[in-house]
Amino acid sequence: MKTFEIIAGTSEAFLLGYDFDSDNSSLTQSFATHDHNGSLRSLAVSGRYVASGGVDDRIIIYDFKLRKECTMLTHHKSTVNCLSFTKNHSHIISASEDGVLSIVRVGNFNLEKIWDKAHKGEKILDVAVHSSGKLALTLGADGTLRTWNLVKGRQAYAVNLNIKSRDRKLLEKVTWAEDGVRFVIYGGKYTEIWSIEVGGVLKSIEHPDKVVSCIWYSDKEILVGYDNGEIALIEIDTLKKDIRKAHDTRVKAICQHLSWLVTASSSGEIKVWNRDFDELAKCNSNCRINCLQIIPQIDIKKEEKEDVELEEKEDNFQMNTKRTVVIEDGSSAGDSDSDEEIIEKIEKPKQNKVSLKTEVTERKGEILVVENSQSEKKKHKKKRKSVDVLQSNVKKTKKKKFALK
Repeated sequence: MKTFEIIAGTSEAFLLGYDFDSDNSSLTQSFATHDHNGSLRSLAVSGRYVASGGVDDRIIIYDFKLRKECTMLTHHKSTVNCLSFTKNHSHIISASEDGVLSIVRVGNFNLEKIWDKAHKGEKILDVAVHSSGKLALTLGADGTLRTWNLVKGRQAYAVNLNIKSRDRKLLEKVTWAEDGVRFVIYGGKYTEIWSIEVGGVLKSIEHPDKVVSCIWYSDKEILVGYDNGEIALIEIDTLKKDIRKAHDTRVKAICQHLSWLVTASSSGEIKVWNRDFDELAKCNSNCRINCLQIIPQIDIKKEEKEDVELEEKEDNFQMNTKRTVVIEDGSSAGDSDSDEEIIEKIEKPKQNKVSLKTEVTERKGEILVVENSQSEKKKHKKKRKSVDVLQSNVKKTKKKKFALK
C-alpha cells in the first residue's frame, strides 16, 4: 500500500507519478501523461487537485480523486513560471514570463483577477502564498519583491532588492516558513532569511556552490540543494552546515512529507530519504526533472467514494451499463409511425403508464425483448398480432440505430 505519491514535471513535457511504499521501501511508477506541448516549469498541489504549468502557456489541473484531467486554463500568453494554491484550496495563483499575475477560483475555475504588468512587464520568477491566504509574495526580474493583498485584490507594497540583497540578479525563488513570519529567498550562492516583522533581511548565508533548491526543514533549519549534487542541512542561528552527497548532478527539487524527504536531480534520478538522511528508495525517470511535489494518500470517505464511482460510471456508461430502449404505442398497435418512436433511456421506465410498452435491452450486440406483465397481456390481448409485427420491425432496425460502439 502506498504511503504517498511523488509527482514530477520534466523538460520532455511528461508529468510522471511514482508511488512510495514505506513498508517495502520501494518506488513504482503510477502514471505518465504527455498533455503539455513543451517543458513543464511548475507544479502545485492542494487537496485533490494538482496543477501543472509549462512553456506552452497552459495550466492543466488534474483531479486525483477521479485520476483524470479536470480543466485547462489558457489565459496566459507566455511560459507559466510558477503556481501556488491558497491554503484553503479556494484559489490558484499563477505567474508567467511576460509579467502577468492572475487569480483563478478553484471549483468553477473562473478567472477572478489579472494584473497585466505586475512587475512592470518583467517576468515573474516565483510566487508564494501566505498560510492565511490573505497575502502573497512575488519575486520579479525587475529586482523587486512585491506583496499582494489578496483580500482587496491589489498590491500592498514593493521592496527594492538592489538595496536589500547581496546578489539580487541571481535570486530565483521565495518560500514561506511555517510560522508565517519569515521567508527565504535563494539563488546564486546566497540564501537570505527575511522577516515581515522587520521588513528586511534577518540573515544572509553564503554558500560554496550555486543554490538550486531550498526548503524549510524545521523552524530553525533549512535544507539546501547545490549545483554539484550535494545537499546541506543548515542551522540558521549558528550557520552550522551538515553537507553530504545526494546525487551526481544538480539537485533540482526537494520536498518533505512527515518523516520522509524526496530529492530529484536534473538527470532524472529520484530518491527517498528518512530524517536521518538514510536512503530508502530510488529510481530513474530517464527524463530531466524540473519540478517536484508530493501528494499525501487521499482518504476518500464512504459517501465521497460513492460519488466518485457514480461520476466514473456516468463518464463511461456506454461501457459499464446496459441500454434500455422503450417502444411506446400511443394510439393503435398497427400505426405505421409507432415503430419509429424509439426513445433511448438510461432509467427504467415507469410501470403505471396506460400506453402499451415493450422493453428492448441492447447488450453485447443483441436485442432482447422483455414481454409485458400478465395484466398488460390481458389488457392488450386483441392487439397481440400488431405487437408481434412491431417487435419484428425493431429487430430489422437494430443495426442502423442501436449498434454498440
